[in-house]
Amino acid sequence: MSQQNELNTLMAPNKPINGRIYESPAPSQAHNESANATFGGCFNSYNSSWAPSKNNGQSFTPFFQSTPKQYGGPFKHSPWRNATPSYTPRRQASDLGPVRLRLIDLELNDTTTSSLNNSHNRSLRSTLPVWAIDENGGVSESVTLKDVLANEALIEFATDKNGCRFLQEQYPADSDGGIHDDIFRRMVEDRNLFLSMCRNMFGNFFVQRMIECSNNEEQEIVMEHLVTDMYTLCLDKSACRVIQLAVQKLDTHLASRLAAELRDSDLVRLSIDQNGNHVIQKIIKTLPVSAWDFVVKFFCNDENLIAVCQDKYGCRVVQSTIEKLSEDPELECYSQRFHLLQKLMVGISRNCGQLASNEFANYVVQHVINCGGGMETFRDIIIEQCLLRNLLSMSQEKYASHVVEIAFLRAPHRLAFEMMEEIFEGYIPHPETNRDALDILLFHQYGNYVIQQMINICCNAILGRSEHHLEQKEIEQYTKWLERIKERVSRNSNRLERFSSGKKIIEALQASSIGTLMSPPAGQYH
Repeated sequence: MSQQNELNTLMAPNKPINGRIYESPAPSQAHNESANATFGGCFNSYNSSWAPSKNNGQSFTPFFQSTPKQYGGPFKHSPWRNATPSYTPRRQASDLGPVRLRLIDLELNDTTTSSLNNSHNRSLRSTLPVWAIDENGGVSESVTLKDVLANEALIEFATDKNGCRFLQEQYPADSDGGIHDDIFRRMVEDRNLFLSMCRNMFGNFFVQRMIECSNNEEQEIVMEHLVTDMYTLCLDKSACRVIQLAVQKLDTHLASRLAAELRDSDLVRLSIDQNGNHVIQKIIKTLPVSAWDFVVKFFCNDENLIAVCQDKYGCRVVQSTIEKLSEDPELECYSQRFHLLQKLMVGISRNCGQLASNEFANYVVQHVINCGGGMETFRDIIIEQCLLRNLLSMSQEKYASHVVEIAFLRAPHRLAFEMMEEIFEGYIPHPETNRDALDILLFHQYGNYVIQQMINICCNAILGRSEHHLEQKEIEQYTKWLERIKERVSRNSNRLERFSSGKKIIEALQASSIGTLMSPPAGQYH
């Protein structure tokens, strides 16, 4: 056998080279339910049916010809790619021939090798049928939506990065009785296929485009498909985007049916899931409260409330619920929202101590204190029932100290006055060390931030920058408190300078703009 003939035998598409078959990789799991197909070689279940035929080394012919079929004819799903072997054949000496000869032949035929590698790399990059791909691996400019339908390649395009972008750009925005309706019908006529497209990492974007351009009849069909698997779709990374857009774009009564499907589901799991929490928030922010009041009632249970608030995603769901229930007090529906808000706030107030000390739940308590308007009543309740008489211990906790800071900043004058009094006069000094609350917080890694906030409040009150009108007697009291802090810092300046927290206290005093009142003696802190 000549060198050229032996090389042809070696390079046949189904012959092993270095123990490998050079053709497309095996398909991913059918229906792509996990939406984990990647753009770099993991093919979804609805790939093009093109694959090299196995004819014992004979040349192969693609099932799709270079020229696509014309539009027309009944719709059939493309067969899945199934020509790939499930194992790598063992290397045989008779197949490979002498190693020296093979290396020489490969050097003499760079063009053949390059062409084979390019074809292999292209199959890794794209799931598009070969007739639709240009020289750069994208969709050819000559391809039209009619070509896609005629060749039954809709799924291949929808599950490919470039193909999905092509479908989104070319899909007609309005129902025209033609290509728009045909594409929509083919996408939704098989419910399982439609749901798998919702879960696909690329297909979900085309489904979103379909929803954006859907008419009333099409919205009804989309809703009927989504409600059949609403809970698991909410938990899926790709499908949750489809659900959120459906809630936003579908008519209110249809979107409300989607929300109602979650009424008896595991709302804790949904609220703390990295995908599901976005669906719950979209429902809360978009739909009328009557469509999601079951969420608020679920949070009124202490166990459910704590479980959700203590999660990094769940705490944001509760904050969104509070925001929506407390907005626009002038609207007629506010009475219904306020009734639900009261129930929710009873649970938050009752568990405030536990929530304030948690890494994520403290944000919920801060949110309540920081909100104005109709939330001021609940803010004052939390300060009075949860914070007062616990300021010293909470100021020394990593997360609860943030709550104390925001409470000092947002409290009305009456409660801010009580909080100041508690820090200065509310605790008996230690019998052995004689250290009072101010001493403890000055040198504490978290408590020093509370002292800095107290300094800012005193400065604002003295300079007339307080949000509330203060009487002269009240301003004089703030001046006395500031003098006490200044005197204590001066007495312990040498010790404070050894710690970063102490330096922050000194810097807070030096940065104030009250002039000589706040200026330490020359060189005292340096």
